[in-house]
Amino acid sequence: MTYQVPDGVRRLASEQSGLVTRRQCLDHGMPAAQITRLARISGRGQLVLPAIYALTTGPLTRRQQLVAALLHGGPEAQLAGLTCLEVRNVKYAPRVDTVFVLTPMSRRLTSPGFVHVTRTVRLPSAHHVKGLRVSPPARAAIDACRSMRSVRDAVALLAEVVQRGMCTVGMLGIEVEAGQSDGSAVPRRAVAALQSGAASAPEVDLIALVATSTLLPTPKINQALTVRGQRYVPDLCWPDARLIVEVDSVEHHGFGPDAERTAIRRAKLTAAGWTVISISPWRIITDPAGVLRDIEAAYLVGLEHRAG
Repeated sequence: MTYQVPDGVRRLASEQSGLVTRRQCLDHGMPAAQITRLARISGRGQLVLPAIYALTTGPLTRRQQLVAALLHGGPEAQLAGLTCLEVRNVKYAPRVDTVFVLTPMSRRLTSPGFVHVTRTVRLPSAHHVKGLRVSPPARAAIDACRSMRSVRDAVALLAEVVQRGMCTVGMLGIEVEAGQSDGSAVPRRAVAALQSGAASAPEVDLIALVATSTLLPTPKINQALTVRGQRYVPDLCWPDARLIVEVDSVEHHGFGPDAERTAIRRAKLTAAGWTVISISPWRIITDPAGVLRDIEAAYLVGLEHRAG
């Protein structure tokens, strides 16, 4: 006996990246006995997750994996953590094969195959990105950082989320305080670094390096500075010595991608009597002692000029 897949099921599949659930098949009048043989009926189908079928051939696409995970999680499920940041194209979010999903605590679900389900009593209101339900950026970023071991990597991730306007440092602080304590050490330290004024992982490295100096006082970090009526926001600044130190990395700067604008800006500061030192992220890592010597020497020269 042959049996055709109902048109309603095919329409659902076209709306769900080629996927349908057992429940949806039943609701459209497909006999239960036939659903278990869906692959043979359609000539193409495959069981993707428990009670979820793909009416397509070949390996699942990433989009299909994401949709399948949401279908498995139910109508309130949302893509979470690293998966949410993947959907949002966050560069510093590590790419993993696992699909992370948040569901209400009332849903008792397993984590089959490529899906990792987290049940939570704090299910946020989902956002919709690219037709997918996802967690809010602050929640996703903090959840993602819970799986990270490097505070520096966590800072890079959180800084990107903030710099791209997805959320504020304050929102990250609220989220890390509201979440569970397990796995919170790295995100707490990363948020604290941003709250102290750091705007990128290289800036965290530079701030930590400067803090080891027995000569340099604590600098102003990413604080507004007005020079000859113009507003600047340098990475690190010692006003008493008219010294500015910046991480010379366009992608981490708030001054825009135009190198010429940055050069003009620094020329104006120099003309106003300020010393501006640009340091690459690579040198901070490979030659920290040399970087610190240069900054300390420039600080002393600045003090002498101010005194003279």
